[in-house]
Parts: sequence; structure tokens; C-alpha cells
Amino acid sequence: MKNLTDTREKRAKFNIMCSLIGQLVTLLCGLIIPQLMIKRFGSEAYGATTSISQFMAYISLLEGGIGGVARAALYKPLADNNIHVISEILAEIKNFFRIVAYIFIIYVIILSCTFKTISHIECMDWFSTFLLVIVISLSTFAQYFVGISYSVLIQAAQRTYIMSLISISTVVLNTIFVIILVDFGSNLTIVKFVSSCVFVLRPFLMCIYVRREFSLVKCNKSNKTYLSQKWSGLGQHIAFFLYSNTDIAILTIFADLRMVAVYSVYYMVVSQIENLIASFSSGMEAVFGDMLVKNEMEELHKTFNYYEIMISVISTILFSVTAVLIVPFVRIYTENVSDTNYIAPTFSLLLILSSYVACLRKPYHNLIIAAGHFKQTQIAAYGEAIINIGLSVVLVIYFGLIGVAIGTLVATTFRLLYYAFYLSTHIFNRRIIFFIRCEIKNTTIFVLVYIIGKMISNLVDLKDYVIWAKCGVIMTLIAILITIIGNFTFYKYDLKVILTKQMINKL
Repeated sequence: MKNLTDTREKRAKFNIMCSLIGQLVTLLCGLIIPQLMIKRFGSEAYGATTSISQFMAYISLLEGGIGGVARAALYKPLADNNIHVISEILAEIKNFFRIVAYIFIIYVIILSCTFKTISHIECMDWFSTFLLVIVISLSTFAQYFVGISYSVLIQAAQRTYIMSLISISTVVLNTIFVIILVDFGSNLTIVKFVSSCVFVLRPFLMCIYVRREFSLVKCNKSNKTYLSQKWSGLGQHIAFFLYSNTDIAILTIFADLRMVAVYSVYYMVVSQIENLIASFSSGMEAVFGDMLVKNEMEELHKTFNYYEIMISVISTILFSVTAVLIVPFVRIYTENVSDTNYIAPTFSLLLILSSYVACLRKPYHNLIIAAGHFKQTQIAAYGEAIINIGLSVVLVIYFGLIGVAIGTLVATTFRLLYYAFYLSTHIFNRRIIFFIRCEIKNTTIFVLVYIIGKMISNLVDLKDYVIWAKCGVIMTLIAILITIIGNFTFYKYDLKVILTKQMINKL
């Protein structure tokens, strides 16, 4: 048992490390490309690429639904090393997504023909938008026709580091190509076509890895269904996807693509911070799943507590600093862009709070997925989507960007509260007081850091990246100090564990 536990811990540590490196690389490259695109092609054209990518991503709602169910189904056969069952589950996933790929082709044709009309774009003609949709769709098609079953298996087997390494390679390669193409004056369609070709490599590389590392067997058609909860999982993920991808679609339809560009620049920063925090939880769903199938409940309680505190500490530090520094950063980042106003302090704060709440609920979400409680928690997913879409559509008319941000924040908070109360009575019956105490602590620290940060930033003229970076270092150190003191007050023993070598052994 000790050897198995050591292997699980080593994989979890390596997953976190590779995911963290991957997010740092993605963050750096993600800052380079949008600035190049906006300066070279303008805010409206960049907003169009962002909007099309978002519409393309709607097809991935099917992946999250069956993907979570499939991972939950794979934990036991992976623990038992039952190759035959693993192979049958993967065959069932492939059959499902073969149909998805055909549906996707029809979807792309419809979107490519109508995007010019629904987006009201002025800087491109119908044929240009048609080609742009087609080329952006290529990598998405390859993902669902080739790579989806392999990515599910890699995640369930606690080898997320493989996906991180593949992602790092393709992100760096794509950035190099974009810089070269923009420098040579290539048009937007060519740039996006080359990017799609680079990202097509991802599913093929995953396919090669799985075939080398797993002795999968060919399966005849089986009467047994391993993914019996796929429709509940699919329903949940459709709701979650609509919640998380509503903003750009609503802005595209009810506002304009310049507003989409403004949203995208802020979201670029906030989403990279969120992804960076998510890297600390890479593989934790698989760890929870392994503990649940082996009935290691005492270890699960301890690991969950450490994980929740770790995520809340990191989230509070990074998002409180981001809340202070994001507007000065965007001001410098878009200094030479004059076709629209990118300064939106209220919107940026609401967007940051939404992502902050989303990160605080990651431990709850991972545990619920690992336990396979899809049907039991579907009301949270549906409620979140309904709240976000309903509020955003109503408020965007009156408040623009701020309206969609309010809708997202309210919806995200609703799901966090639902998960906290659900966990208090299900899976491992955790007392709700732990959640209440944790969120009071997080809110207090965030507000305190934000107030101090605004006072400091108002005294400094953040006119370039060097001064901004220096201020960022000071603010981060202040945030770390305040956050550690605040958490030490509430979680003296647990924080000691997290800040010592024992944390590495636990996670």
C-alpha cells in the first residue's frame, strides 16, 4: 500500500509542477500574441478571432460532459489494471465522439456562413469571415475526432504532466510562428491557419503516447454501458459551458466586436491567473478518485483540507494583487491602440471576483466529479447557467461589460454555495462551519490587500513595465504577508503542514 501511495504522491507532485510550468509559459505567450494581433490587425479583427474561437469551443461542451463521467468510470479499472475494461471504456468514448465530429462539421458550415451577419463585423467581407471560421475550426475538429479519448485516459491515469508537456511545446511553437508571420506582414487568415496546424499536433502526440504506454486491446461491440451517467454529466457540462462562455457570445450579439476585444484583453490576464492557480490542482481529481475507490476516507479528509487551504491562499494572493494592478497593466499594454477605450476598472474588478470565486470552489468541484455525483448536483450546474445567461442578457443592455460581469459573478457564487452545502451532507459529510470560516477569512484578507494596494498604486505613476513590475513585487510581498498572517490565525496547524515538507508528501 505504501508503494502505491508513494507513486500516487509522486505523480501528483509531477503533475502540479509540469502544469505550473505550462501555465507560466502559456501566460507569457498569451501576453505576446494578443498585443501583436491588436496592433497588426486592429481591435475589431482581433475581437472577431476571439469570438469565433469561443463559438468553436461550444462543441467542447460534449467533452466535459462525457469526459468527467469517463474519468470517474476509469479510476477503478486503472487501480485494478484491468486493461480489457479500460479498452472498452475508451471504445465507447470514441464511438460517441465520432458522432460529435460529424455534428461539428455541420456546425462549422453554419457558423462560417452566418458569422458575418451575427457579429456585424465591418473590417472583413463575407468570404474572409467564412475562411477565418474554417481555419480556426481545424484544431478543434482534430481534438474531437482523434484525441479526446486519449486525453481522458491520460488524466484518469494521473499523468496530466504528459498533456502539460505537449501543451508547452505547441504553445511555444505557435508563438514563434505568429511572431514570424506578423513580422512578414501575413494576413489574418494565414496566421490563424498556421496556428491551427500547430495545435493539430496535440491530439496526434497524445495518441502516440497512449499507444506506447498502455497495452490496449481491440474490443468487439459490447452490450455493457460503462458511461451510464453520461447524459447527466453532459447536461451538467452544457450548463457549465453556457455559464462560462456566455459573456463573449452575448457581447458579440448585443454589443460589438470592439467591446469583445476589451473583454478579451482583461479576460486574457484573469484567465491566465485562474489557469495558473488551477495548475496547483492538476491531477487532484484523480487523487480523490483513487482514494474514494480504495475507501481511504481519513486520508481524503486530510488531503481535501490541505488542498482547500492551499488553493485559497494562492488564489487570495494572486487575485488581490491582480485587482490592484490589472488596469495599470492594460493601460501600458494598449498604449498605442486608439480605436477603442480599454480602461474599465469596475468591470475588471467584477471579472476578477468571478474568477476568484471559481478558484475557491475548485476543491469542491474536483471531489464531486471524482465521486461521480453528476445527477445529484445537476441543479447547481443548471441554476448557474440560467442565472448567468438571464442576468447577463438583461444587464448588458444597460451596463455593457459591467452587466455581463455581474451576471457571471452572481452565478459563480451560487454554485460555490451549493457545493459547500452539498458537501456538508454528502460524500464525506463535512461541517458547513469549515466553509463559512474559510470564506470570511478569504474575503477579509482580499479586501484588506486591495485597499492597501490601491493606496500604494495611487502614490506611484505606473507609466511603464519596469515601474509596474517593481510595484507588483512590493504588492505581492505585502499580499503574501497579510495572507499568511490571516490564515495562520485560522489554521495554525494546517498552514504549518502546507509550508513545510509535509505538504509535498500530502499532495
